[in-house]
Amino acid sequence: MADGVALTLAGWTDLAPADRDRRRAEVVARASASAHGDWIGPVRDGSPGTGELAGIPFSVKDNVDVRGVPTTAGSRLLDDSPAAVDAGVVGVLRAAGAVVVGKTNLHELAFGITSNNRAFGPVRNPVDRDRSAGGSSGGSAVGVALGVVPFALGTDTGGSVTVPASFCGVVGFRPSTGRYPGDGVVNLSSTRDTVGVHARTVPDVRTVDRVVTGEPDAPPVALAGLRVGLPRSSYRHLDPEVARVADEALTALERAGVHLVEVDLGDEVLSAAGAGHDLVFYEAPRLLARRVSAPVGEWSARIASPDVRALVDAMCATAVTPDVYEEARAARWRLRRTYAELFGRVDVLLGPTAPVLPPLLGEDEVITLNGREVPVFPTVTRNVDPGTVAGLPMLSLPAGRSRDGLPVGVCLEGRAFGDTRLLRIGEAVAAALV
Repeated sequence: MADGVALTLAGWTDLAPADRDRRRAEVVARASASAHGDWIGPVRDGSPGTGELAGIPFSVKDNVDVRGVPTTAGSRLLDDSPAAVDAGVVGVLRAAGAVVVGKTNLHELAFGITSNNRAFGPVRNPVDRDRSAGGSSGGSAVGVALGVVPFALGTDTGGSVTVPASFCGVVGFRPSTGRYPGDGVVNLSSTRDTVGVHARTVPDVRTVDRVVTGEPDAPPVALAGLRVGLPRSSYRHLDPEVARVADEALTALERAGVHLVEVDLGDEVLSAAGAGHDLVFYEAPRLLARRVSAPVGEWSARIASPDVRALVDAMCATAVTPDVYEEARAARWRLRRTYAELFGRVDVLLGPTAPVLPPLLGEDEVITLNGREVPVFPTVTRNVDPGTVAGLPMLSLPAGRSRDGLPVGVCLEGRAFGDTRLLRIGEAVAAALV
């Protein structure tokens, strides 16, 4: 890690303007030389403006528009025409003076959880290059983990910000769906998608969140007496090292005065998986068609990653009917009501972000968990998927390391649109886990 580059957002804020300019040049040089597959390309026309984030660099997942730069979504399926305008969330950060220094790699079309991209190359885990960085916002998390940028924008449909945060050892924030500007994004689901943030600390996420939304910070939170719900389903069938780190995290929180409450979402957790799938498979072909000039029949031939090609083929061959889609939307609202009732009894939910350690690159379909072969995508996303269907704010925090040094994260979930309080709780929890 290059000295002088790996700064938090707070550290960048303390620099004089000239030092920000010098170190930003170092960022671009370092990113261009990255060997982790996280960087698709630098953005060279950015210049610092005035404002709270003046001159501070950040990166943008390459399914989010940056003016003058092609948006590839990590795929040759999209054309290479430069975006005419910034996505709304990029524009508000640029208005605060922040500078986009590059676009980051991702799972092709953001349609997967490993970022093993066959079009632009795999995104490699910053701790173990033979392992996945998580997806689909793998490049976003890696750039932050390596200290290249203090924060990065990703997107999240069903764990695409929180899972890479866990696998790479950084903080990952998925805001309540609909809270951040959603324009200028290559979307898979209008119901589930949101832009999210990777950073190295929760205070840095709070700063970005305040700039993007204009909402003031919530008051600081004390852990003593805080009611933290532990969903039973989140603690079943865990990798032993994930279970050990999670148990140590819970012990630390109890010592800090947290009141741990076991909770059960019941059948709504199971129904969320089917509803979430149907929402995406109905909405994705319609949303992608707005971005892809090729006829639907030619999409498969232009997709490089076999797992993504198979998903798109299945999506196009077996269309979700309007009736099934309406049933999925109704199931989503039932799940959201279940969560609302639950947050009457607890302040937040907490569980391991992912039940497994980062898979090896190439393990795109099946991994081994506790001696059994299990499918990669539903296993990796199992714990975070229900909350994404309900549109909850979610915050993945580094909780520790496996005995082999691989990062393990825990994820906090809060009441819909209770984002600023969740971030304050996350700040207190992160301090207790140090």
